[in-house]
Amino acid sequence: MKHVFFLLLLSLTACTNPTKEATSGQFYDLKSYIEKQIAVLNKKKPTVEKQIGLAGGRDLQTTNEIDWTRELDLFLQADINKQAYQASYRVTRPDSLTYEYQLKEGEKLPVGYLKISLDSVNRQPIRIEAILATKNSLYESKRMVWLQTKEGTVSKYHVEGYQQLAWLEKKPFLIEGKIR
Repeated sequence: MKHVFFLLLLSLTACTNPTKEATSGQFYDLKSYIEKQIAVLNKKKPTVEKQIGLAGGRDLQTTNEIDWTRELDLFLQADINKQAYQASYRVTRPDSLTYEYQLKEGEKLPVGYLKISLDSVNRQPIRIEAILATKNSLYESKRMVWLQTKEGTVSKYHVEGYQQLAWLEKKPFLIEGKIR
């Protein structure tokens, strides 16, 4: 009997929740695209010229030891492809190669803006831009991120913003990577 209960519980937790997935065509599936890029970069292990700026100081390093899941995490967080979010964004398609999403006034979601520009030949992203913000009584942060691709793979990425605890000053940061 214990095994039957355990299998029933396991099967219920393994099911996907259809209310969390957007219907196709409304929002670009950024999460799947970034996950594919992470897999490609983990396999290739390219050399990256990385600039890191914290509190006015800057550091430049060249490495091929990058945790791509961590490095591109904010782009995964910028994914808004959830059915529950569809009413929260104003969707604009200035042309057939551009997706723009602007958070509607009064909505409280972390992604305030997302723009995805596609290549006209293979219809894959050539540039992704997003603004993510979090604010509560103890903490505030804002991150402006963008990513460019060349020949179907990430070639450059940029993360800039700040974090601030309620009783401390803003701590600005910058991360920029150029893939060689």
